[in-house]
Amino acid sequence: MPDLPILVSFIVAAFVVVIVPGVTVSALVSTSLARGMAAGFWMEAGVQVGRLTMVLIVALALEAVTSVVSAAFDIIKYAGAAYLVWLGWGYITSRHGLSTDRPVSARTPLQQMVAGFLVLWSNPKALIFFGAFLPQFVNPAYPAWPQVIGLGLIEMGAGLITDGVYIYLAAKARTALGDDRINLVNRIAGVILIGAAVWLAVQHH
Repeated sequence: MPDLPILVSFIVAAFVVVIVPGVTVSALVSTSLARGMAAGFWMEAGVQVGRLTMVLIVALALEAVTSVVSAAFDIIKYAGAAYLVWLGWGYITSRHGLSTDRPVSARTPLQQMVAGFLVLWSNPKALIFFGAFLPQFVNPAYPAWPQVIGLGLIEMGAGLITDGVYIYLAAKARTALGDDRINLVNRIAGVILIGAAVWLAVQHH
């Protein structure tokens, strides 16, 4: 695993990233508003399965690439840092806003889980994000895949906590997620994400 300061930075960054509403949060909120808290958490279970599959893909791919070409690790890290800066700017300019008017068709727990899995995988940016975000905190002196899996599990835990808060608030009060609060979260998270990406790139250099 990474050194303690890097690990602490990752945990902070993980919560910053997942707390910003996107496609997944929008679907969870919509489901919770329409069908209640239980339906929202069943959908979250499917989302978590989707996250795990993406983490495994990133772990295997990163290990395969860096084992063949060691210089590829630097390329992946800098490209990932650039993507995180672009993503943070998108948060600041509110390109990733919350929407609660998405249609919800799943009803049974299994259908809700499948819906959550498909929501995550229907957005290719999610896989790109995992591929850009997790390698930033991997120590190249050690095998990549166990580090990616460990970091991915931490990211999944952060997602479960923040998604759970959104599900709870959406199920309990429609007015709890006002546009002003969401916009403020977007802008703060964007600034932090850009700063973290730049800091990581400089540290690696």
